[in-house]
Amino acid sequence: MKKNIITSIVYLLMLLGISGCEKTLVGPTTPNNPEQNFEMLWQEYDRLSAFIKVKNIDWQALYNQYRPLVKPTTSDAELFKILSEMLDHLDDSHLTMLAPGPNPMRYDGGLGGKLTHEDFSLTVVKEKYLTEVSTYGDNFVYGKLSPHVGYLHLKHSDFGVAYYEKALYKILGSFNEVDGLVLDLRDFEGGLDKNAAYIAGRFATSKNLFMTSRKRNGPNHNDFTQPVSWYVQPEGKTPFTKPVVILTNRWTASSGEVLIWALKAAKPVVQVGDTTLGCYSDQARRELPNGWYYTISVNDMRAADGKSYEGIGIAPDILVKKTKAEVLAGKDKALEKAMQAIP
Repeated sequence: MKKNIITSIVYLLMLLGISGCEKTLVGPTTPNNPEQNFEMLWQEYDRLSAFIKVKNIDWQALYNQYRPLVKPTTSDAELFKILSEMLDHLDDSHLTMLAPGPNPMRYDGGLGGKLTHEDFSLTVVKEKYLTEVSTYGDNFVYGKLSPHVGYLHLKHSDFGVAYYEKALYKILGSFNEVDGLVLDLRDFEGGLDKNAAYIAGRFATSKNLFMTSRKRNGPNHNDFTQPVSWYVQPEGKTPFTKPVVILTNRWTASSGEVLIWALKAAKPVVQVGDTTLGCYSDQARRELPNGWYYTISVNDMRAADGKSYEGIGIAPDILVKKTKAEVLAGKDKALEKAMQAIP
């Protein structure tokens, strides 16, 4: 997720982690000075953010705390720091603020802004654990961990449904002789929720509710659309009905977490590894008069139990934390535990 920031708008949007579910909103022209930039950002969150209500944040109190710190003479670096500290209270791993230019600055919110990618290596899996390795595009790595245990790593859910139909028909067809499957969602990059629902449907045995979503749609913090119910249901002619163990880590995020909700609603599964990141909402992309970009989470997405897991994540059934040293030594304890969990 971390990349160097350059002034190119195209590359800047790539840094924002574009997905098909995000929208760009263009606001009115506003005077460009530190105070007006603060006011605009605060007002846009006040108008669009779902999390003010979902997380019971006193947004007015934060205005009262941080607004006096901004003066006409506040520098860009000072303003960026003030805004970042205010946005920290949202605890939103989908939140990004970017200041391009000769001295670029970047803020990543929530736990996602503090993590490193050091607890998982797909190379270790391929070289140390898989007895045979195949790929499908750059999105799937699959094979066998033993003659009776299959393995599938999924990178994202950002392509069209037809891609996943074709890919999973081929991949799951190669697992006819196994007793169970390890579905590895570690370092999942996100994508489209509708694709996550389809992928889970390839493992489903019945139709079940797995999520509800509603969108902020008014000036009051509790103004939302009516909830939309999301269901997982059997997809494809040959669903995979054998036991499935899901592998997760802290970088299993966004539509990857939606996929886990759908899989758990689809059939009994076991989740092994670490708690997921805890970021589900779609984002609106905004721009300040000074050219800074930022995102706002606009959805309230809840699991089938009616609870929001924003900033919380999905806890595993079997907790296995890994270290960088273990990865460098070519060892994957979470994968080993997942193999043991296959009946």
